[in-house]
Amino acid sequence: MKSLKLFFIQLVFAPIVLFAQSGMYMNATDYTNNKLSYEINCDSSAGKIKLNHFLAKNYVDVICGNKKTQLKKDSIFGYRACDGKTYRFFKNNDQEFLIVENRTIVIYIADVPVVSSTGKTTQLVPHYFFSTTLSSEIYPLTLINLKKAFPGNIKFHDLLDVEFNDLKNSSAYDAVHKMYRVNYLASQSVN
Repeated sequence: MKSLKLFFIQLVFAPIVLFAQSGMYMNATDYTNNKLSYEINCDSSAGKIKLNHFLAKNYVDVICGNKKTQLKKDSIFGYRACDGKTYRFFKNNDQEFLIVENRTIVIYIADVPVVSSTGKTTQLVPHYFFSTTLSSEIYPLTLINLKKAFPGNIKFHDLLDVEFNDLKNSSAYDAVHKMYRVNYLASQSVN
Protein backbone atom coordinates (compact mmCIF):
# COMPACT_ATOMS: atom_id res chain seq x y z
CA MET A 1 0.00 0.00 0.00
CA LYS A 2 2.88 2.35 0.84
CA SER A 3 4.40 1.80 -2.64
CA LEU A 4 1.06 2.58 -4.25
CA LYS A 5 0.84 5.88 -2.33
CA LEU A 6 4.40 6.78 -3.33
CA PHE A 7 3.65 5.95 -6.97
CA PHE A 8 0.52 8.13 -6.84
CA ILE A 9 2.46 11.05 -5.32
CA GLN A 10 5.18 10.74 -7.98
CA LEU A 11 2.56 10.56 -10.73
CA VAL A 12 0.69 13.64 -9.50
CA PHE A 13 3.74 15.80 -8.90
CA ALA A 14 5.94 14.62 -11.81
CA PRO A 15 4.65 17.29 -14.25
CA ILE A 16 5.43 20.02 -11.74
CA VAL A 17 8.98 18.83 -11.20
CA LEU A 18 9.56 18.12 -14.89
CA PHE A 19 9.16 21.76 -15.93
CA ALA A 20 10.38 23.58 -12.83
CA GLN A 21 12.77 25.54 -15.06
CA SER A 22 12.10 27.96 -17.85
CA GLY A 23 14.67 29.77 -19.92
CA MET A 24 15.97 30.61 -23.34
CA TYR A 25 17.04 28.36 -26.20
CA MET A 26 19.78 30.22 -28.02
CA ASN A 27 19.51 28.09 -31.18
CA ALA A 28 17.72 25.06 -32.63
CA THR A 29 20.47 22.71 -31.46
CA ASP A 30 19.96 23.88 -27.87
CA TYR A 31 16.24 23.16 -28.24
CA THR A 32 16.94 19.68 -29.66
CA ASN A 33 19.36 18.97 -26.78
CA ASN A 34 17.05 20.60 -24.19
CA LYS A 35 19.85 22.98 -23.20
CA LEU A 36 18.44 26.10 -21.55
CA SER A 37 20.36 29.34 -21.14
CA TYR A 38 19.34 32.00 -18.62
CA GLU A 39 17.49 29.39 -16.57
CA ILE A 40 14.75 30.59 -14.29
CA ASN A 41 13.33 28.64 -11.38
CA CYS A 42 9.56 28.67 -11.89
CA ASP A 43 8.96 28.20 -8.17
CA SER A 44 10.68 31.49 -7.39
CA SER A 45 9.60 35.06 -8.01
CA ALA A 46 13.25 36.09 -8.48
CA GLY A 47 13.22 35.53 -12.24
CA LYS A 48 11.02 36.02 -15.28
CA ILE A 49 10.95 36.40 -19.03
CA LYS A 50 9.37 39.61 -20.34
CA LEU A 51 8.38 39.34 -24.00
CA ASN A 52 7.61 43.08 -24.43
CA HIS A 53 4.48 42.56 -26.52
CA PHE A 54 2.71 45.73 -25.55
CA LEU A 55 5.72 47.86 -26.29
CA ALA A 56 6.35 46.10 -29.64
CA LYS A 57 10.04 45.79 -28.91
CA ASN A 58 12.29 43.40 -30.80
CA TYR A 59 13.98 42.06 -27.68
CA VAL A 60 13.21 39.94 -24.64
CA ASP A 61 14.13 40.90 -21.08
CA VAL A 62 15.34 37.98 -18.99
CA ILE A 63 15.49 38.73 -15.29
CA CYS A 64 17.46 36.33 -13.10
CA GLY A 65 17.71 37.57 -9.52
CA ASN A 66 18.93 41.16 -9.72
CA LYS A 67 20.41 40.79 -13.20
CA LYS A 68 18.49 41.88 -16.29
CA THR A 69 19.63 40.75 -19.74
CA GLN A 70 18.21 41.89 -23.07
CA LEU A 71 18.26 39.42 -25.95
CA LYS A 72 17.25 40.34 -29.49
CA LYS A 73 14.43 38.11 -30.68
CA ASP A 74 16.01 37.63 -34.10
CA SER A 75 19.23 36.26 -32.57
CA ILE A 76 17.71 33.55 -30.35
CA PHE A 77 15.64 30.46 -31.13
CA GLY A 78 12.97 30.76 -28.45
CA TYR A 79 12.08 29.95 -24.89
CA ARG A 80 10.46 27.39 -22.62
CA ALA A 81 7.72 28.75 -20.39
CA CYS A 82 7.01 27.49 -16.88
CA ASP A 83 4.09 25.41 -18.18
CA GLY A 84 6.60 23.36 -20.21
CA LYS A 85 5.53 24.74 -23.58
CA THR A 86 8.24 25.86 -26.00
CA TYR A 87 7.92 28.86 -28.28
CA ARG A 88 10.03 29.79 -31.28
CA PHE A 89 10.80 33.31 -32.41
CA PHE A 90 10.90 33.85 -36.14
CA LYS A 91 12.93 36.67 -37.64
CA ASN A 92 12.11 39.99 -35.98
CA ASN A 93 8.47 39.07 -35.52
CA ASP A 94 6.78 40.18 -32.32
CA GLN A 95 4.96 36.87 -32.36
CA GLU A 96 5.98 33.60 -30.79
CA PHE A 97 5.13 30.26 -32.37
CA LEU A 98 4.17 27.45 -29.99
CA ILE A 99 5.90 24.23 -31.09
CA VAL A 100 3.22 21.54 -30.98
CA GLU A 101 5.05 18.83 -32.95
CA ASN A 102 8.61 18.32 -34.16
CA ARG A 103 8.78 15.53 -36.73
CA THR A 104 9.37 15.60 -40.51
CA ILE A 105 7.28 18.76 -40.45
CA VAL A 106 7.53 21.11 -37.47
CA ILE A 107 4.03 22.29 -36.57
CA TYR A 108 3.30 25.49 -34.66
CA ILE A 109 0.31 27.41 -33.38
CA ALA A 110 0.29 31.21 -33.13
CA ASP A 111 -2.40 33.74 -32.38
CA VAL A 112 -3.22 35.92 -35.37
CA PRO A 113 -5.12 39.18 -34.90
CA VAL A 114 -8.50 39.49 -36.59
CA VAL A 115 -8.99 43.00 -37.90
CA SER A 116 -12.47 44.46 -38.23
CA SER A 117 -13.68 46.57 -41.15
CA THR A 118 -12.81 49.67 -39.09
CA GLY A 119 -9.17 48.55 -38.95
CA LYS A 120 -9.14 47.66 -35.25
CA THR A 121 -8.02 44.32 -33.90
CA THR A 122 -11.08 42.62 -32.46
CA GLN A 123 -9.61 39.32 -31.24
CA LEU A 124 -6.74 36.88 -31.53
CA VAL A 125 -7.46 33.59 -33.28
CA PRO A 126 -5.08 30.59 -33.19
CA HIS A 127 -3.72 29.54 -36.59
CA TYR A 128 -1.47 26.66 -37.60
CA PHE A 129 1.95 27.14 -39.18
CA PHE A 130 4.80 24.84 -40.19
CA SER A 131 8.45 24.68 -41.14
CA THR A 132 10.50 21.91 -42.72
CA THR A 133 13.21 22.16 -40.04
CA LEU A 134 13.59 23.92 -36.71
CA SER A 135 15.71 26.59 -38.40
CA SER A 136 13.80 27.15 -41.63
CA GLU A 137 11.13 29.64 -42.66
CA ILE A 138 7.71 29.40 -41.02
CA TYR A 139 4.63 29.35 -43.29
CA PRO A 140 0.89 29.06 -42.76
CA LEU A 141 -0.13 25.38 -42.75
CA THR A 142 -1.94 25.12 -46.08
CA LEU A 143 -1.88 22.44 -48.77
CA ILE A 144 -0.32 24.83 -51.28
CA ASN A 145 2.48 25.77 -48.86
CA LEU A 146 3.10 22.11 -47.96
CA LYS A 147 3.47 21.20 -51.63
CA LYS A 148 5.82 24.15 -52.22
CA ALA A 149 7.93 23.11 -49.23
CA PHE A 150 8.33 19.55 -50.59
CA PRO A 151 8.40 20.14 -54.37
CA GLY A 152 10.00 16.82 -55.34
CA ASN A 153 7.89 14.57 -53.13
CA ILE A 154 5.06 13.75 -55.56
CA LYS A 155 3.87 10.85 -53.41
CA PHE A 156 3.36 13.32 -50.52
CA HIS A 157 1.45 15.66 -52.86
CA ASP A 158 -0.80 12.80 -53.94
CA LEU A 159 -1.43 11.72 -50.34
CA LEU A 160 -2.31 15.31 -49.41
CA ASP A 161 -4.75 15.52 -52.33
CA VAL A 162 -6.45 12.26 -51.39
CA GLU A 163 -6.58 13.04 -47.65
CA PHE A 164 -7.78 16.62 -47.92
CA ASN A 165 -9.86 16.44 -51.11
CA ASP A 166 -13.05 17.40 -49.29
CA LEU A 167 -11.50 20.53 -47.75
CA LYS A 168 -10.70 18.86 -44.45
CA ASN A 169 -8.53 20.93 -42.18
CA SER A 170 -4.84 20.36 -42.92
CA SER A 171 -4.13 20.78 -39.19
CA ALA A 172 -6.08 17.62 -38.26
CA TYR A 173 -4.59 15.46 -35.52
CA ASP A 174 -4.34 11.70 -36.03
CA ALA A 175 -5.16 10.18 -32.62
CA VAL A 176 -4.41 6.64 -33.82
CA HIS A 177 -0.81 7.47 -34.81
CA LYS A 178 -0.44 10.20 -32.15
CA MET A 179 0.74 12.86 -34.57
CA TYR A 180 -0.64 15.51 -36.88
CA ARG A 181 -2.05 14.00 -40.03
CA VAL A 182 0.33 15.87 -42.37
CA ASN A 183 3.29 14.34 -40.50
CA TYR A 184 1.78 10.89 -40.82
CA LEU A 185 1.34 11.42 -44.56
CA ALA A 186 4.90 12.74 -44.84
CA SER A 187 6.19 9.61 -43.09
CA GLN A 188 4.22 7.41 -45.51
CA SER A 189 5.63 9.21 -48.55
CA VAL A 190 9.25 8.28 -47.83
CA ASN A 191 10.40 5.05 -49.47
